Amino acid sequence: MPYQPNHIFKGVVTKAGVMRKTVTVTVERIFEHPKILKEIKRHKKYLVHDEGEVAKVDDKVTIIHGLRTSKTKSFRLQSIDGRDTRKYPDDPIPQIISEPHIRLRKQKKMGVLEALNEVRGEGAKVVSP
Repeated sequence: MPYQPNHIFKGVVTKAGVMRKTVTVTVERIFEHPKILKEIKRHKKYLVHDEGEVAKVDDKVTIIHGLRTSKTKSFRLQSIDGRDTRKYPDDPIPQIISEPHIRLRKQKKMGVLEALNEVRGEGAKVVSP
């Protein structure tokens, strides 16, 4: 079954170019207070993996939760929704965002019995005495 993310946020890039392949995205959330029934704004900053280093400051972006790329980064850049053309007149919005390169976990070494079972096939099982 493919991975179905349940955290997709829209936010604004507030810091870019300071850390390699990383941008800081601020996501604003508006909700109604349960007692005083007043709208309240809350902000949260996320470190987001940007493989191609294509995001610029003040870009409106969509980020998606995925596999962890470092200790503090578990979001990646999904798309760039808008860019200030007055600030960056020569830079068009890229249409394709590259996927992050993630190293897989090391495979556990097989023992002698597992190797024999793999060589012989599914039907024959070697049992230890």
